[in-house]
Amino acid sequence: MAIIEQSSMPFRPYARLMNVIGDQLITDKKVAVIEIIKNSYDADASIVKVRFCNMSNVGFNSLPKEEQAYIEIEDNGCGMSLDVIKNVWLRPATPNKFDKKKRKNLTTEKGRIIQGEKGIGRFAIHKLGEKIELYTKAKGENEVKLEMNFVDFNPDDANLFNQPSDYKLLDEVTNNWYVQDPSERVMNESGTIIRIYNLREQWSLNDYKELYQNIQRMMPPVDDNARLLGVDFVQDFSIEMYKEGKLYVDEDVRTFADVIERAQFSMIGSVDKNGNAHFQYKSLSPRRIFSDDVNLLDENALSIRNYSLYGTKWFKDNDRKPQCGPFRFTFYAFDLKNKDLTILDKDLEKFIKDNFVFVMRDGIRVYPYGEKGIDWLDLDKLRSTYRAGQFISYNDLTGFVYISQENNPLLRDATNRQGLVNDKGCYNDFKSLVTAVTEIFNYEIKIDKNKKAIQRRMPIKQSNEALQASLIRLQKSLEKSENLETLELSNKFFDAYKKHIDIIKDRMETVEDLAGLGMAVEKSSHDSIRILSLMTQNVKSFKKKMLSHNYQEQDLTELFDDLEENLSIVHEDMQMIQPLFKIQRQSIKDVSIKECIVKVVRYFRNDIDGKILTNINKIGEDLIIKTNAGLILQVLINLIDNSIYWLGKSGIPDKKIHFAISPTDRTLIIGDNGNGIREDIVPLVFNEFFSMKSNGRGLGLYIVRELLLRINAQIEVIENPTGKILPGANFIIKFDVEE
Repeated sequence: MAIIEQSSMPFRPYARLMNVIGDQLITDKKVAVIEIIKNSYDADASIVKVRFCNMSNVGFNSLPKEEQAYIEIEDNGCGMSLDVIKNVWLRPATPNKFDKKKRKNLTTEKGRIIQGEKGIGRFAIHKLGEKIELYTKAKGENEVKLEMNFVDFNPDDANLFNQPSDYKLLDEVTNNWYVQDPSERVMNESGTIIRIYNLREQWSLNDYKELYQNIQRMMPPVDDNARLLGVDFVQDFSIEMYKEGKLYVDEDVRTFADVIERAQFSMIGSVDKNGNAHFQYKSLSPRRIFSDDVNLLDENALSIRNYSLYGTKWFKDNDRKPQCGPFRFTFYAFDLKNKDLTILDKDLEKFIKDNFVFVMRDGIRVYPYGEKGIDWLDLDKLRSTYRAGQFISYNDLTGFVYISQENNPLLRDATNRQGLVNDKGCYNDFKSLVTAVTEIFNYEIKIDKNKKAIQRRMPIKQSNEALQASLIRLQKSLEKSENLETLELSNKFFDAYKKHIDIIKDRMETVEDLAGLGMAVEKSSHDSIRILSLMTQNVKSFKKKMLSHNYQEQDLTELFDDLEENLSIVHEDMQMIQPLFKIQRQSIKDVSIKECIVKVVRYFRNDIDGKILTNINKIGEDLIIKTNAGLILQVLINLIDNSIYWLGKSGIPDKKIHFAISPTDRTLIIGDNGNGIREDIVPLVFNEFFSMKSNGRGLGLYIVRELLLRINAQIEVIENPTGKILPGANFIIKFDVEE
């Protein structure tokens, strides 16, 4: 095949490409202002002033220039020489900063970490307006004035029917520059002033407020918690905002200093490149502080503290190790559902809801993380689709995650400055690890919320004790009285009081019985529905064979065998819960603890068989208790159900539940080889509504204790390892010696 003609040519884009890129790269006018401010930061400016002038005249571009609306951004940074203007600033996508970073020259003369990289931040100017006047002066150089008119790049009368020849090519549009002496505008030794006319959008009162908030959040002050982690950036960069010549200040805008000072719960720490987390947790009320180290990817290490993390699922599903690099974090949380009005006011509550978790790179914020409505960890989505109790509410959490260009080179800004690029899955790694940390935070918060709830209930018990003490004092006082009428009225009062207490006690017992029965019925109904569904499928399958005359006598025999076996299981389950009903509870007889254990283990056969080893065939002596069977069965159901649940969360391969009966001591020990009960939780486990299960009601162990108290028995957690029969959670029930 002969080549008829051959040549080459470079790309010659149309000038409108500048406008197209500008619109695509910077999608929000407030982000555009922040991007220009970042350029001033890279220029080592100590102060930037953002001015909004004649803003009521936006859109009236035919007015005299001094009356037209404009935005001006002035800094006292290093400025630019004519050579920089021509060879760097007017060459978009310049590799100037990128090359510095490749050479590990990441800092400015002041020691700041360079924020820019792609050389396209200047397109933020185009987002704000169409005509630009730039004045800049480098130290020891003359002032340079640059004029740009984006209208020249894309004529106003352009439409879909224009021919390409109506558009100018990019190299046909020029930008005018002038070297001026003396300086026209830059009065400092060096600096840059950008004045933007022909503004593209109106600015509302809310826009000013949001920009002011964004400016405050761009470099939030480093708090003491962050300094403890080694996060400390010199705050030598200030930003001032002016509206029509007056300094703009919004006194209603809360700051992170208020949040940090008042946070009910806080968690600070770090995660290294291998997923090892070191953290300190703190709760104000009840006061609790502790530190810990845990590998977020090691299930065995996590299970020691009963942590089961969804966030690390990404690594298991994709068979990978973290590639995002190490990071540090400072998290703060509030319980907005149960507000502590001594800590919260309406403004602070709004601030918390409006500010989520921010990502800071080398002291400068990465957008849009932290913005209102940007739940970048998908916490609320996970609460609704996976399990609500596993994750903290998006509205209750705020704080910072600190990364750096040096340690997290793959966590790079997206070109449009709206988030991080998911380069080689590194953003997913980062997000998953941060999510896992918030899950641990949420788990510890749940402990203290439960403790707080118990404290709120304590005054009721204390008031009952106070009432009882008052009655005793009244009785002693009445013993000295000789007033017949007073004594008669007092006796009537005491009789009424006793009847009232008996009624309340009876109703409480009924509620406890119904709650326990409901929990048992819930499990039985779930298993029965599953079995009945299987039976229905078997009948349908056989019916289909029968209608097609495609069955044998053996098929019918197998069907009946299956139905008989499944109905037997359902019948056993119904028999199991029958003694739990109140009418059956009235039957007092000799109850074999060993037989009850066998029944309950069989009741949980679907959860135990082939999954958990028990020692029911090796239990030695029996213990006979004169009581009702339903009470003992209910106690065992709740305890074994607890062991099964936490063994499932432990990640231990050889799961065990053992029982030990001592007729001499009249005790029963139930133990498992799971992760056990944390020391700080032991005092709480028998309190009503306390649960560390993600969807727990907090009634199981409470009901166990109350039921045993009715028969003069008590239950305790065995904490001393020498008294345990397995290394995990161990409970001992002590039955009183019969008279």
